[in-house]
Amino acid sequence: MREGDIFVNAGVWEDMYQSLQKPELDPVITGFNANIDRVIPVTADMLRSFERHTVPGFDALLDRLKQSMRYCSADEVFISHHSVYQELTDSFSTSGTVAIGGQAGIAAVHLCRLGIPSVTCAAPGAGPKTCGMLQDAGVIPLTFNTGAGERSDTTHLIFEYPPNLVQVAEQVVPRSNRFIVSPVHDPSTIIIPEDLQDNFLRQIASCRRAFLSGYQYLRQEQEFITAARQIKMIRNANPLMLTHVECVSVAERSVLAMILRYIFPNTDSIGLNERELGLLMHTLRETAPTSAGSPPSSPVAYVREAIALADATGVPRIHLHTFGYYILILEHGMAQPEQSQTALLLAARETADAAGGDGQILSPDGLLAYDAVREAIGPDQTTGIFEVGNRVVIIVPTYISQNINKTTGLGDILSSTAFVADRS
Repeated sequence: MREGDIFVNAGVWEDMYQSLQKPELDPVITGFNANIDRVIPVTADMLRSFERHTVPGFDALLDRLKQSMRYCSADEVFISHHSVYQELTDSFSTSGTVAIGGQAGIAAVHLCRLGIPSVTCAAPGAGPKTCGMLQDAGVIPLTFNTGAGERSDTTHLIFEYPPNLVQVAEQVVPRSNRFIVSPVHDPSTIIIPEDLQDNFLRQIASCRRAFLSGYQYLRQEQEFITAARQIKMIRNANPLMLTHVECVSVAERSVLAMILRYIFPNTDSIGLNERELGLLMHTLRETAPTSAGSPPSSPVAYVREAIALADATGVPRIHLHTFGYYILILEHGMAQPEQSQTALLLAARETADAAGGDGQILSPDGLLAYDAVREAIGPDQTTGIFEVGNRVVIIVPTYISQNINKTTGLGDILSSTAFVADRS
């Protein structure tokens, strides 16, 4: 791309951002994972202390942390042994700050701030402190207490790191990101008890969007079958209801295979980042993932892989978010692409605002990505909107914040905003 082309494209996209208007937003349900996050900034001294083996239980995690830092890619490790996880949380009990966590919890709090008139968070596993934090933010928590005793709160450890604490891998853009250490939740925290389903459906009858998550905690095939049936049940709660499933970086092949088989074909939309796309595609093709778990790192390759995922699963809407740009794959004829694009732009602006920092710029990487896609699959019908076979492909360069204050929850903020604001 010539420098003049970058300038012209930047001006077009700046105009699109400046003319944004937030659409009227309808009531939303989020589910199912809400917890407490302890957000811990990683420093050079802290990294050295990990290397000196001063934190009990962290030795087994150090390589994964460094890999995340080398690729500047979010990663999550699940700890199945309660005593091991408790030892870790005890080690960091006075570190960092606490905030609402879990994809459903983070999305619910953000959507309230966005001005949605009613946000309900279905969180069967939420404890009293988590519910209190949701209520304080204006969210309606549903815990489905069956009388078996109140659940205790669960805290996840979120290690946020700046770029260049370790040498980044070749061709990786240095950026802040996070490494998450979580306990394995019981599948009952994701599934609505059968005897409470009718009441649940009455409570969400006014909702037109459902932002769902937490399926990484299911293990048995019957649990996935039940979860898929409940997604269909939620879709039928309102004739205008659409459902979205947000992904996480699950490495366990059997879990990914059942998400692909049962969850995706029963939802209207999924959201994922480039690492999650790579893991899913390796599972579909039964190949071993690369060290970063990602497909080839080019925007054109991401478009083609996302289309392949849509073809394999039948999901009508796939939202891929990566650094500097978002890609949306839509089933042809299911939507009004201009409205979907507006929702992406709004999500980019909201996410940059949530990240904080020293100011915002239109991503140069995003502008280059748009040009690369246009050159490979263009011309675009209108700026950033393409037809590829029976799919509509939308790409937008994003605003990015400089020297950001946080990375935790940004993916959930952008995915939930893009989904609920899409009025097509």
